[in-house]
Order: sequence, then structure tokens, then C-alpha cells
Amino acid sequence: MRRYAFLGAGLSHAAFGGIALSFLLGTDVYLTTVIFTILVANFVQFLTQTKKVPGDTAIAVIFSSGMALAVTILGIVRGFGENLFSYLFGNILMVTKEELFYTAGVFLITLLFIGIFYKKLLLTTFSEEMAKVKGINISFLNYSFVTLTALVVVASIKAVGVILASSLVVIPAMSGLILAGSFLSSLIISSVVSTLSVVLGIYISFNYDVPPSGSIVGIAILLFLASFLLRKLPLK
Repeated sequence: MRRYAFLGAGLSHAAFGGIALSFLLGTDVYLTTVIFTILVANFVQFLTQTKKVPGDTAIAVIFSSGMALAVTILGIVRGFGENLFSYLFGNILMVTKEELFYTAGVFLITLLFIGIFYKKLLLTTFSEEMAKVKGINISFLNYSFVTLTALVVVASIKAVGVILASSLVVIPAMSGLILAGSFLSSLIISSVVSTLSVVLGIYISFNYDVPPSGSIVGIAILLFLASFLLRKLPLK
């Protein structure tokens, strides 16, 4: 609703640069990627907020920069291709216990953030001018929002990969917006759609021997189309 849909794609590709950087430096992949992606997200917000660079332009720059960094590192250092390939396209079967705990932590942080700042987020989404009049700290909310987006994107990468991470963030949200009658219900519906996509996608992947990332996003797309058709159906 804030026209930040492309931010997910930009951050996921920037995160790929962080993943390649962690392999080059020999540091923890998730920690390095999280720090790198958060820094990039806040840099984009800084450029956008200061009005020096349009939002879509800033996102396009980090989109290409992240991939360029990863390609450069791959060209310099050999032997990491197979590991980077799993991050590029995702492999949910290789998710470790530590990564599962990280995802659970991101889930709890997201719930707390929405629960605490729900009304302020709602007002800021529809009218930043009114939010400023109400004395809401717009900068804090915006920087917190992009930081949380970075955490969510990194959490999605191991499941569906860099290429499709933004799809898992955007498509369920669009389904929620199509079907919902309120802002809160859109959050609930999008969460349900996202969960169903992952569960059904894993089930299809396991039973029909297809890549889990593709089946997860494929189910998300089918649910989006179903919600679109459902909305078009006459009520009577």
C-alpha cells in the first residue's frame, strides 16, 4: 500500500551480495547477510527520505549493486558456486536449526512491531502529513519498517531463494488486499495465504519431486488468482 513492493526484490538481490561477501570473508552467513541487508535498506530509506534520489531509482541501484557484488566475488574466489546456488534458488530442506530459530525470532519481532505501532503504521500508510500533525515520529517508523523488511527478506531466502524471495513477501500481501475489508483483515489474510503457500508447496515438492521454491511461489500465485476471481464473483 506504500508502493514499497519492489523493495523486497531490491533487498533480496542486495542480500545475495551479502551472502557472497560472507563466503569471501569466512564469516557467519546469516549474521553477515542480515547486517549487510539492514545497512542497505536503511541507506535506501535515507536516500528516499532526503529526497535526493527517487525511491524506485534507489531500489534499482541496490538491486543491480547486490548482484554485481556477488558476481564479482564469484569471479575472484572459486569453489563457492554450489553453496551460492542453493541460496540463489533456495533449498528449504537444508534449513538448519539455527536458521529456524532466526526465522522464529523474526516472526516474534514482526508481531511485536505491528502490535505496538499498529495505529501509527495505519495512519502513516494512508497519510504521512496527518501522522506528522499527530506528532508521530515518521522517520523512526520508516527506518524500522525497512529494517524489518530486510530481516523478513533474509529469512525467506533459504526457503525460496534470492530470485523468488520478494514473491513470497509481495504476492500473499496482494491477496490480502484484494479480499480484505479492513487493514487488519488484510494482514491476517495475507499471513494465512503465505502459510498455506509454504505448507502446500512443501507437500507438492515432497510428493511430486519438484523444487520447493517453485512450488511454494506457484501455490502463492494460484491463491492470488483465486482471490482475484473470488472478488470478481457477484455477491448474489
